[in-house]
Amino acid sequence: MAILQNAEEPTQAQAQPVKPRTRLSTRSTQKPSALPEPDSKKPMRALRTGTFPYISYNVLWGRRHTQFDDVESFLYVLLLFFFSYAGPLSVSELREADEAGFVRSIGSGRPSHTRNWPRKYADWADGEADQIGNHKHAAVTTTDGAMNIIQSAEFVDCLDNNWPEELHDPICVLIESSFEIFEQSTSSTKGSRTEVSHTEFVSMLDEWLDVYSHLEDKFSNCPFKQSEAICETEL
Repeated sequence: MAILQNAEEPTQAQAQPVKPRTRLSTRSTQKPSALPEPDSKKPMRALRTGTFPYISYNVLWGRRHTQFDDVESFLYVLLLFFFSYAGPLSVSELREADEAGFVRSIGSGRPSHTRNWPRKYADWADGEADQIGNHKHAAVTTTDGAMNIIQSAEFVDCLDNNWPEELHDPICVLIESSFEIFEQSTSSTKGSRTEVSHTEFVSMLDEWLDVYSHLEDKFSNCPFKQSEAICETEL
């Protein structure tokens, strides 16, 4: 098991692979007179934004978007959050962020506490839409989908290297409970889509927060007192 960062010490940055430069000569293959292809005819790969990894399997399969797809997207935000960061920021980093107004300058580099996603989940950003949809469908619509994630080498490694051991069980419970309500919602749709409402998801999150409220300080190294925050707000 990796030795986690001390709450008082800055987070160590993750080593980044060097990406090869794009060859400018490849641009010469496009005809100057060629008109841009309409968005309606472009594959989903060409229309991607930073939110693509969080799209529901229903939309990835090209079906009509509804409010339920937005709620499902937050499920993936929640899952990938734990892969994205090396635990909570240290006290010193939080104070530095406070002094900067919690604004990061453009060109200041990658934050040291962020982490790369495992290949399986990195593919959600640049893989084929149908395959990503199939992966998410299997995770969301099967009773053992959440357990397969929790017991996977990627998730175990993520917890061991980035999150304190006393938080492992609460995190696993959160992921399992989240996926469970989505899996249950697909019984009426025969797996064609999820139908979890915003209220249902928030209710589950509130229940989890109540159960693990005694660990709030473990999920954060926040050095600011509540009274200080109130004073700053009133100003």
